[in-house]
Amino acid sequence: MSAEKVELIQRLKSGDEGAFEELFRGYKDRVFNVAYRMLGDREAAEDVTQEVFLKVFRKVKGFKGRSSLYTWIYRLTVNLCTDYIRKRDAHPVESLEESEALQLAAEGTPEEEAIRRERAAAVQMIIGSLPHRLRSVIVLREIEGLSYREIAEVLGCSVGRVKSLLHEARAELKRRVQEKRHLFFEEGV
Repeated sequence: MSAEKVELIQRLKSGDEGAFEELFRGYKDRVFNVAYRMLGDREAAEDVTQEVFLKVFRKVKGFKGRSSLYTWIYRLTVNLCTDYIRKRDAHPVESLEESEALQLAAEGTPEEEAIRRERAAAVQMIIGSLPHRLRSVIVLREIEGLSYREIAEVLGCSVGRVKSLLHEARAELKRRVQEKRHLFFEEGV
């Protein structure tokens, strides 16, 4: 762990509000993106993001440094999202807002841009419909770019299990995309 991170953790543990603000600014967008990808609902993602940082504030004194601060925050995020999904009975998300992260570069005609947006929304809908464990591994690997080791730490499992889950998630995504081909390839497009 870098000296800066160690210092930040020490400042957090001592109750330094400036350190907490620094942490919040540095991680809020990442936490929100993970929550949004897992939940598919902007308001729920905002609520979970707030809850993550409340937990960080309350639990930072117990942070032992066995994982990186980054991994610990992701673990809190994934766990809170999983709890949220369980509370809403794990029903697949039907309507998801578009995400800028999945949109392709906006070049071309307005019609082409509209098609790109529809496709991005369809991909987000499919990701949102995955069971939460598969959704977690896809979001953490493909969207957040975490390593297998980091994902294993976040999910509390082995690297082998991460690879297995990722394989299963990709296969399920492929199957669901094939089922929804009409959302991606309209006639005449």
